[in-house]
Amino acid sequence: MPPKHKQPSAANVEEASRWFAFARGDIETARAFLGSTAVPNRNTAYMAQQAAEKAIKAVILLDNMPFEMTHDLATIQAQAPSDFSNPASTMDLAWLADIETMARYPDEGDTVTSDDAERALGIANGILTAAAGHFAARGVDESLITAG
Repeated sequence: MPPKHKQPSAANVEEASRWFAFARGDIETARAFLGSTAVPNRNTAYMAQQAAEKAIKAVILLDNMPFEMTHDLATIQAQAPSDFSNPASTMDLAWLADIETMARYPDEGDTVTSDDAERALGIANGILTAAAGHFAARGVDESLITAG
C-alpha cells in the first residue's frame, strides 16, 4: 500500500500556522511534564517528538508542499525545503522517532529515562526554534502563532 500524503491547502500559511500552533502546544505540554513525579518520562518524550514532527510538517506546508504521513522524522525532514536549517542531526531525528515508538507501548515505555526525556525536549526545542526562523524568513510573524 502506498504511503498517505498530506496535501497542502490553498491557504498554506493558515494551514502551516495551525500545524505550528499544535507543535507549540505539544512542546509546552512536554515542558510542563518534564520533572513531574506524576507524569512518566515516556509522556514527556512522546510530546517532545510530536512537537518536533508537527513543526517540520508546518515548515513543509508553509512552502505549499505535500508530505508523507509518517512519524519517521528523517523521512519528514527529507521532504522539507532545502533552506530549512534543522539543527537536529539525522541520528537525533532517528533517535527521537524511536523514542516516540518506545513511549507508546508498555514493553518499552517504562525504559524511557529522565535523561531521555530531557534529550527529547532539547532536540524538539531546537527544531521549533529553527521552524520559527523559517516562518520569519517567509515573512510570517510566528510570534502571533500561539500554542494550540
